[in-house]
Amino acid sequence: MRIAHLTDLHVGMLTPARKILRAIELAQAAKPDLLFLTGDFVCYSPKFVGRLAELTRSIHVPTYCVLGNHDYWTDGAGVRRALERNGLAVLRNGHSEIQLKRSPLSIVGIDDVITGHADVKRAYTGVRKHGSRVVLTHAPNMADRAAEHGQGLILAGHTHGGQVCVPFYGALVTNCDIPRRQVKGLSHWTAGSRSSWLNVSAGLGTSIYAPVRFACPPEATLLTLTAR
Repeated sequence: MRIAHLTDLHVGMLTPARKILRAIELAQAAKPDLLFLTGDFVCYSPKFVGRLAELTRSIHVPTYCVLGNHDYWTDGAGVRRALERNGLAVLRNGHSEIQLKRSPLSIVGIDDVITGHADVKRAYTGVRKHGSRVVLTHAPNMADRAAEHGQGLILAGHTHGGQVCVPFYGALVTNCDIPRRQVKGLSHWTAGSRSSWLNVSAGLGTSIYAPVRFACPPEATLLTLTAR
């Protein structure tokens, strides 16, 4: 199964529309089975929600999303409506069970923890205990809670990969409670006796506090999952 992962578009003043469109184009050109978007679609003003709708209108891959802190700080309800009108599924502490390649797949969406919307127990209510699972969360510091509910692949953003990194050292700021070595990329995550895989994408946008990237380019991630 091939999946694409995009995050932290930050539609607004800091992320050029052409960069976002190019990332969507690259992701879809890889012909993924599913596309996952893990929050912070807009920032700083509700007026950018309309632009988000325009930019995501070209998505034609089955897509699942969760919202991020900037979405709620800006216009969470508006962001959700814009995405859903374009046929993108927004999971708010819920899950979806689908059949992919004749096998069941659970897709779990944990709402944003930074703004107090996360409810892990509710997100996992009714989720099958066994089988393949992909978990979406904006901030990766929810990985512990997700791993406690069983193995799977956890996808997150929020960190921007550190955004400003020092060669041979890594991110100067992780932006959440997560080890520096896991601030971006794929890693094995252990919570007590449970373990999962965690992929933290460096995302596309930047922060107004540091509107530049250094040694941490924006990314669109493609992952291939194989049966074991």
